[in-house]
Amino acid sequence: MSPWWAVPFWAALGALIGAALRRPARALLPTPRQAHPLIAAVTLASITACLFGLLAWRVGVRPELLAYSALAAVCVPLATIDVLEQRLPAKLLMPAYPIVAALLALAALMGHNGATMLRSIAAMTVLLAIYLTIAFAAPGALGAADIRLAGLLGLVLGWPGWTTVIVGTLFGLLYGSLTGATMIALRCATHHTLIPFGPALIAGAFTGLLLPLG
Repeated sequence: MSPWWAVPFWAALGALIGAALRRPARALLPTPRQAHPLIAAVTLASITACLFGLLAWRVGVRPELLAYSALAAVCVPLATIDVLEQRLPAKLLMPAYPIVAALLALAALMGHNGATMLRSIAAMTVLLAIYLTIAFAAPGALGAADIRLAGLLGLVLGWPGWTTVIVGTLFGLLYGSLTGATMIALRCATHHTLIPFGPALIAGAFTGLLLPLG
């Protein structure tokens, strides 16, 4: 069980990090979008704080919490930008790979658990291959950035186990399908409209991480 202070402390840290990421997130948007409410410091801070708090509650004070939280910190602005611009900037996405991998490697060293790190790498590779296959099978359904995001998510999903990988992936696909179907039903989109898939992948991954699966 986590100490009583862990969740509020980690949520407060998430709020600070989320607010700090507003500036780099704005820099990746065109000028007309920079004042959008989704980019407000309070919005990013609130969402990041919520994710940090939930992760601290679910994981506890363990080394892998750092890697999970780093993923959350980068995924909040990524999802926001994808909603606004239908893109996942490589300048934000790609640096997360070495950071998250290094934090997981640190957790593996501290826990003397190299097999878990190997599973994370395997999960990353598997998800990259799966989403690349989907992209080839259904041209236009996924972008290259969605595939790169899936690999990053797989790196973290692999740490708890393959059940988390499967659940997180399936929820991501479910959320994406529901989003598209809802937008079409509300006539906000058509079958040919480009719908941002990144937020669904991210939501699915964190659903898998937060569910008590083992």
